[in-house]
Amino acid sequence: MITEPLIVIAVCIVVYGIFSARLSNSIISAPMIFTLAGLAVGGAGLGIVEIDIDNHVLEGFGELTLGFLLFADAASTNSRKLAENTRIPRRLLLISLPLTILVGTVFAIWIFPDLAWQEAALIAAILAPTDAALGLAVVSSKHVPERIRQGILVESGLNDGLALPAVLLFAALSFSMMETEGQNLGYWLRFAVQQIFVGAFVGAGIGAVLGKLVHYADGKEWISHSFRNLTCIGVAILTLFCAHLAGGNGFIAAFVGGLAFGSFCSRRAGSLTNFVEEEGQLFSLIIFFFFGAVLLPAAFLHVTTLCFIYALLSLTIIRMAPTAISVAGLKLKWPTIGFIGWFGPRGLASILFLLIAVEDEEMGRLTEIERVIYITVFLSILLHGATAAPFSKWFGGSAAAKADSTGG
Repeated sequence: MITEPLIVIAVCIVVYGIFSARLSNSIISAPMIFTLAGLAVGGAGLGIVEIDIDNHVLEGFGELTLGFLLFADAASTNSRKLAENTRIPRRLLLISLPLTILVGTVFAIWIFPDLAWQEAALIAAILAPTDAALGLAVVSSKHVPERIRQGILVESGLNDGLALPAVLLFAALSFSMMETEGQNLGYWLRFAVQQIFVGAFVGAGIGAVLGKLVHYADGKEWISHSFRNLTCIGVAILTLFCAHLAGGNGFIAAFVGGLAFGSFCSRRAGSLTNFVEEEGQLFSLIIFFFFGAVLLPAAFLHVTTLCFIYALLSLTIIRMAPTAISVAGLKLKWPTIGFIGWFGPRGLASILFLLIAVEDEEMGRLTEIERVIYITVFLSILLHGATAAPFSKWFGGSAAAKADSTGG
């Protein structure tokens, strides 16, 4: 029955919504509430919610949700100021991301000696992308300098798409698909380039053309009030799925499309994207609920101490050391580097990438890879959710934030 979980989800929405203004500045986040609620009523708790959800259903729902969020975040970004401050996100994407996968692979090989190097690399690749939704208090905080906020936001917006080719490559190697399908290293390099550039091209094209069209139509008052939000949803969906049809990455297309849409439809970008952001947040909270109710219980039954050790390392050293290396030379203060390094939460992208990687596996049959991913995401929901608001306020008032608030 789907009735019981929908009732629980509705109760969570109402209860959190009533106190949301106060809770948004506290150590309690919405993803935390929904995940713990799912855990409480699912198989690991009261057992009143028993649902058999197919991997493909969660995968499709998760992809649409992530696309909505990426589009909305990008559309509300100040693209002019972003163009003036590209050094931080550029370093995080081009240096920190591959280094994070490399360091994560080395630690996984060391901690899980029974895993092949391909499986260790798959864990690292799945956990490399970050999720700004889990640190919403950071990217929306007025305490944090805009330069730092946008750097974290752009990183989380683009690293999903950049990490996906690596996830698919290591998944293919792990499941011995490469020899059977004749796919060599050259194939995967071409695939990665195609995913990135085609996705960006399609997203930029659709976002720019439709953004200009919507802006013009809105100025002529052709668009009714009730369709302003729906129009934005249509653009977000087009960027996501047209990129797939063209052979590109939908997540990159959604984020780049959002940037282009916001640039060409600046007068209405904020109001037009509010509904998409709200819908995306609702969808993401539903996924976090099912994550707690359906996916986590099986992980807890088979979890080991080594899984927790790797999860903690993934959220700290594996993320923060590459971040520090990547921004070397930018003359950032150490508190700023630590702040950027810490707020690399793992969430929807990691869950979605895992479902993509094991889409042919049975959900109840957990491997070491799945256990590590689920535990890492769970700890990230708790730790990053609890620290986002207080750390943002502390950092915003620090001398380091004032010193690093400007720069190229």
